[in-house]
Amino acid sequence: MSQPSKHPLTSDDARPTPGRKRSEASRLAILAATRELIGEQGYEKLSIGGIAARAGVGKDTIYRWWPSKGMVVADAVMEEAQPFHLSPPAHAGSVDEDVRNWAHALARDFVDPTRVDRIRAVTSAASEDPATAERLYERFTQVQRTGFIDRLRVAAEAGEVRPDADFGAVADAIIGSLMYWATARRSDLTIESVDSLLDVLLRGLRADSAIS
Repeated sequence: MSQPSKHPLTSDDARPTPGRKRSEASRLAILAATRELIGEQGYEKLSIGGIAARAGVGKDTIYRWWPSKGMVVADAVMEEAQPFHLSPPAHAGSVDEDVRNWAHALARDFVDPTRVDRIRAVTSAASEDPATAERLYERFTQVQRTGFIDRLRVAAEAGEVRPDADFGAVADAIIGSLMYWATARRSDLTIESVDSLLDVLLRGLRADSAIS
């Protein structure tokens, strides 16, 4: 293998070299095998050799298209039609209702056995690979965080929440808490426990005129 690049790897680096046409059937088999093995073994025990054996391809085929295990995992998870709840909070009712509905939808991903295994896998991959971390942030965290902040800005304009509050910190508290539950393998995550967190955060956000 060639010497590692000094530059962070990106998804563009995973493209096949000229003259070597990527087999779509092989690509899909590799991604399907990766998803299966994530559920069976977890990220730590997952290996390129294991993926290749399950997919019926050679290890060189995988390395030709993906520069690291983390990038294979990122593609396997993120190329699913709906890997996680990716929609930001709606603008459908009060800010309290919209934030709770959004947080509940996120929490359901974190208690679903298949989805939480994949969340753990991409989180582990992101901790090892800057390119994977960037993809995860762009496809998941940034979408949720930006949408949440936008929803609170609208609420601030309507007088529902304090305009001087740190909306980004609130978003980080919610998303970060769910990630903690997942990565620490806590089994006590419920809608009720999420609501307890939201009660504290939303109480601190409310404008003075809205506090009863």
